[in-house]
Amino acid sequence: MIAGVNPLPLSEGGDPPCWAHLLDDARGDIVDRHDIEVLVRNFYRDAAMDDMLGPVFEAAHVNWNAHVATLIDFWAWQLLGQSGYDGQPLRAHEPVHARTPLSHAHYERWVELFCDTIDISFQGPHAEIAKGRGRKMAAAMERLLAGVSADGADPVEPMWRRGGNA
Repeated sequence: MIAGVNPLPLSEGGDPPCWAHLLDDARGDIVDRHDIEVLVRNFYRDAAMDDMLGPVFEAAHVNWNAHVATLIDFWAWQLLGQSGYDGQPLRAHEPVHARTPLSHAHYERWVELFCDTIDISFQGPHAEIAKGRGRKMAAAMERLLAGVSADGADPVEPMWRRGGNA
C-alpha cells in the first residue's frame, strides 16, 4: 500500500489506481534518419493493412523496398533538411489516382493514421512539424490531383533547413 492512498475495498468494485501518468514519457522527438525509418516503416505497414488505404496500395502493386527507401529520403529532407530525395510526389501519385481515384475520405484516413503513428512513438517539435507537413501534403495532393488551384490567400510556409542543407 502506498502511504496516503486508500484503495477501494474489493467489495466496492473498480480497478486499483493507475500510476502510469506519473512515469516519464519515453517517447523522444524525430531527430535522425533512424527515427524517420521507424516512422515510415510503422506507418506504411499499418497503411498497407488498413481497410481503406490497403486496397489502394494493392491496386498500385507497390514495390515496398523501393517505396520505403524513397519515403525515408523524402521525410529526411522534409524534417531534417537532408539531401537525397529527388522526386515529384504529385507525378508519382497521378497513376495511382487514375487507377484508384482517391476520395476525400482516403486523404482523411491517411492523415489520421499518419498522425496516430507519430503520436505512438514520438513527441516534440519535429514530431509536430511532421504532423503539420503530413496534413498540408495530403491537402495539396488532394487539391492538385483533383486539378484545383490553391486559393491565393493560402499561407506559404518556408521549408525548414538544417545548416543550410537542402
